[in-house]
Amino acid sequence: MQQDPEPAGSPEPQQDPALPHSPSMPPPESLCEGHQSSHSDSPTEQATEEEFQFLRCQGCRAEAKCPKLLPCLHTLCSGCLEESGTQCPVCRAPWPSGAGTQALDNVFFESLQRRLSVYQQIAREQAFCTRCKEPAHYWCFECEQLICAKCFEAHQWFLKHEARPLAELRSQSVREFLDGTRKSNNIFCSNPNHRSPMLTSIYCRGCSKPLCCSCALLDRGHSELKCEISTEIQQRQDELDTMTKDLQEQDRAFGAAQAQMRSAISQLGRVRADTEELIRERVREVVAHVLDQERELLEGVGARYQRDYEEIAGQLGRLDAVLQRIRMGSVLVQRMKLYASDQEVLDMHDFLRKALHQLRQEEPQSLRATVHTDSFNEFRGRLQDLVSCITQGTDAALSRRASPEAASTPRDTCGTDPRSASW
Repeated sequence: MQQDPEPAGSPEPQQDPALPHSPSMPPPESLCEGHQSSHSDSPTEQATEEEFQFLRCQGCRAEAKCPKLLPCLHTLCSGCLEESGTQCPVCRAPWPSGAGTQALDNVFFESLQRRLSVYQQIAREQAFCTRCKEPAHYWCFECEQLICAKCFEAHQWFLKHEARPLAELRSQSVREFLDGTRKSNNIFCSNPNHRSPMLTSIYCRGCSKPLCCSCALLDRGHSELKCEISTEIQQRQDELDTMTKDLQEQDRAFGAAQAQMRSAISQLGRVRADTEELIRERVREVVAHVLDQERELLEGVGARYQRDYEEIAGQLGRLDAVLQRIRMGSVLVQRMKLYASDQEVLDMHDFLRKALHQLRQEEPQSLRATVHTDSFNEFRGRLQDLVSCITQGTDAALSRRASPEAASTPRDTCGTDPRSASW
């Protein structure tokens, strides 16, 4: 794309010499450190901190430094990401291969942390001028800077930006402040040949980039693909909303399958407990003669339970992981809808869309692992044979056990053919 002439309204000539060259929001303070610095938090501050707990690392629950968004839609700090190995430490989802599926810089979380930090400084009257470090009295929504009264005069003389007194901002709720700051975020032309950033409101769907007026006019190949950048952002947000709504049906399906699995495990445990109790009651009556039989029967029940449990638990683990990803995706999109800036939606849309599309392909497994309560009837039958042998024919039972055929099959109980029993 060719370089266009510098328009008269370029930000470069209007830059305030009394302020830093490029707009920058003050560096974020740790939310935890900010919390500890206050002697007693008000109910409002406590509610704010609880509401924005989602900004913490979902691995270690500490403040997320350089947060990264994984393909499974969990966000980790840089430390947890380095230690995660080949799978997510939260849901154990394996890391897919390919350059397009690596962790993404969670610019939404980073920006929201910075804006929350500014709001805390303003609310606690701990805000200082970005340039001279004197107590600040104004906040410029376009430069994203705290400004003292002295610097404010120079700022307004050269730039005439929207700057509001901090006293006025302190009367706002945190949501009102965040809503104002996210709408003020500027989007610049993507052409790297500009000598200074060029504000724009045009988006080229052919280039998949924002363009200024000059670049848009020069790009004749995509003349029919230009639109207002707000329209493109709204369309992308609507697309993500639609995808999360479509996932609600999967949420219900996975939730139902999860409930079935949990019910199956509960039923399996009850059958196990009932069978063990019956075994213990009967074995106590003849414990002097059949202590070894009691041990073998209990081991058999435990092995049967463990086999069935592991089959169901394996399916339950997958359901838990996918269901957690679905819900995490829905929560993340809703948070972005409330707090993400336009640029953040543009930056994160493709990644989120791909992750949510992959979730759409997931299907819950059917409940293949059904509990067969009669699978324990074998042990009940062997127990009854044992009792019958003892109460009706102890001598005959001992004679059969002493036979060479019985001696070669130690699991035989009072002459029962062990080959008919399936463990």
